[in-house]
Amino acid sequence: PEISPERLTPSAPSSASTFSLETSPSTVDEARQESLIPKESLSRLRVLGQMGAIYLVADGPDGLYLIDQHAAHERVLFERVKDEVRNGVYESQALLEPLTVELTYTQLELARESRKSLGQYGFVLEEFGERSYLLRGVPSVLDDSDPAQGLREVLDLMSSEFPLMERQDAIAASIACHGAIRAGKNLSTQEMSELVRQLEDTNNPNTCPHGRPTMIRLSAQHLEREFGRR
Repeated sequence: PEISPERLTPSAPSSASTFSLETSPSTVDEARQESLIPKESLSRLRVLGQMGAIYLVADGPDGLYLIDQHAAHERVLFERVKDEVRNGVYESQALLEPLTVELTYTQLELARESRKSLGQYGFVLEEFGERSYLLRGVPSVLDDSDPAQGLREVLDLMSSEFPLMERQDAIAASIACHGAIRAGKNLSTQEMSELVRQLEDTNNPNTCPHGRPTMIRLSAQHLEREFGRR
């Protein structure tokens, strides 16, 4: 059976506005093969294991691949959230116990004005007192991350001055960041292979939504030079 990496322990969140969304990877040295890696290369990878419970190590026909598990999962979840919102078929999961979320005045106003938009991302809210809301449902990709902080970040992004499309991307990136598996999470071989397969299915597997590389390749030629074989 397939393993869905989004069920795994989520990453410690970071603000989606920290980085410029969808930027190209920065220039890297020769060993990191700065050219983009073709999607079809991913289907030929053989996962060998993890390094430091942060990177997946995989053997490919053209070299050795290191895949950042958090960045890769961010990319998968980012595109999934965007597709759900675009198609109007979002997935929300009910919390076993409603969570009381204290909000600032600005966040409260946005929550009242944007209940429908929040619902499109999977947040189910109910007013509770003067300064708080009951959070009854969250985007399914958040799993067991901090849903209150996730909601606050989304509300803050809704009040940003980004153009509409950039704002929607920033919200999707924030949700993906909260839901993605964390560095330090041990994965089974099946989970690692499934994550690589899901990354292959994305439109832009080379970077996370914030522009960080999801993977680097050490070419066979480079390794041969390093080991003095040529």
